[in-house]
This record gives sequence, structure tokens and C-alpha cells, in this order.
Amino acid sequence: MGLFFAGLSALFYVALDVLRKLLGQKMAALPVALGLNLGALPIYLGVLVATNAGAWDRTFVLVATLLAGTQAVASLLYVQAVTLSPLSLTVPYLSFTPVIAAFIALAVLHEVPHAFGMVGIVLVAGGAMVLQADSPVQWRTLVFAPVREPGSWRMLLVAALWGVTTPLNKIAIAHGSEALLACWIAGGSAALLGLCWGTRLVRHPPVWEPLSLSMVLLLVLAALAVGGAVLCQFFAYRELLVAYVETIKRFGSLLSVVIGTLVFGEKGLAQRLPAATVMTIGVMCLMWR
Repeated sequence: MGLFFAGLSALFYVALDVLRKLLGQKMAALPVALGLNLGALPIYLGVLVATNAGAWDRTFVLVATLLAGTQAVASLLYVQAVTLSPLSLTVPYLSFTPVIAAFIALAVLHEVPHAFGMVGIVLVAGGAMVLQADSPVQWRTLVFAPVREPGSWRMLLVAALWGVTTPLNKIAIAHGSEALLACWIAGGSAALLGLCWGTRLVRHPPVWEPLSLSMVLLLVLAALAVGGAVLCQFFAYRELLVAYVETIKRFGSLLSVVIGTLVFGEKGLAQRLPAATVMTIGVMCLMWR
């Protein structure tokens, strides 16, 4: 079931990439991030009540509160990244998260991937790096892509934040539950984002315009995608190492590149196929037992 939940989480995140980009084209990053956290909260609360898994201790409170703060920052940066730059030059950078997570998980969780698993993680991360190139081998472009694209460096920062904090999710779950952690992170992040947004509104009162039906629908769909992605990710931790879950999730970035080409008219799909092949081999190595 671990692979099933990780794969399902990856699909939810792919849908979320597209929905966040569509929302970011019409709304500012802060209200989008706030809306997604608030929208997903009822889903988490429903699962929490259904599973009756509300026990927690001091360790859970400390770790979950830290995670809520970092999630608020990451949510804001994420929406800005996919809004400012093409999906093909932002989302694939998240494939570096498993590499960072693998080292952090080794230190704090003592999780050691098998040999093929380590090869798979490296191949997926390397393939993601090549995925940014304007030509098959153009290392100068690879190195300076975050400088050229405002969304790229933001997404690199998101990857670093998620890589460092992802193993902490597993610690918090061990002292609470998956649904409780999701509720705590969403509620805490929404509170912080709401405070920031309220402060900004006081200083610069906006001209309010009612949301269109299409925007409301996008927000609802995005909230459902967030809820499904996070819960499936947390449930996958029951059977898989943190680094493996992250690698399978980030493999979905390939589908994001395809969607970016078909939906948003982004270019360069054909020349990124070799990198896609490398990433596919990497995932196959990851699942080799």
C-alpha cells in the first residue's frame, strides 16, 4: 500500500501544480496559499474524526508547529514560483527534495536506502537537473537557470525547505497521527498567512472584486488536491522510507512538464525526453527490492 499511496500522492501533486498556476494567474500568491490551506482543513478534520486518531504529546506539538511555519513560507514561495516561471523550469527542481530528505532522514530517523534505491534517487535528481536545459548538454544553462528564472530560485528554496522538514513529518506522526498532523500544519499555516495578509491589507487596502464561479471552482479543486496529496503522502510513510516517497512524488514532475506544454504552450518537451528516460530508470531502481 505504501507504493500505492505514494503514487496517488504524486498524481494529486501534479494536478495541484496546474491548479496553482491557473489560480496564480488571477490571484496574488498570498490569498492563494491561504485559501488552499483553509480549503484543505475540512478534509483533514473529516479524516481525523473518522479515524479517531487525536492523541498527541509535547514532541508532536513542537515538531508540528515548526512544520506549520515552514509550510506557510513554502506555500507562498511555491505559488510565486509557478506563477513567475514556466512549470518546466520550476516544478522539476523539486526532485532535489528526495536527495536532501535522504540525508536528513539518515541523520534523524536512521533510514538507510538500499544500493539501488540510492542510485534511483540520484538518477531522478540528475534527470530533473537536465530537464532544465535548453539543449541536451548545456551545463552553463543548468547552473545559471535559477539566476535567469525568478521562479526557479524560489522553487529551489521550496525544495530545500521540504527536504529538511519532510523527515520531521514522520517524527510528528509517530507522536500523533497523519490526520492530526495535516490539521495542525494546515491550521497553523493558515493562521500565519492570514496574519500576513491582514497586515498587508491594513497598509494597502485593495479594491475588492467578487470571485467568479470559475475561480471558486478552481479553489475547491485545488483544496481537494492538497488534501489528497498530503494525506496520501503521510499514509505512504507507514511502509516506505521518506526518501522513497519523495522520489516517487517528484517523478510526477515529468507529467507536469507535459501538461505545461499542452495546456500553457510551454516549449522544449522533445529535447527533455532523454532526461525523462533517466528519471524513469531512476524510479525503476528505487522500486527494485
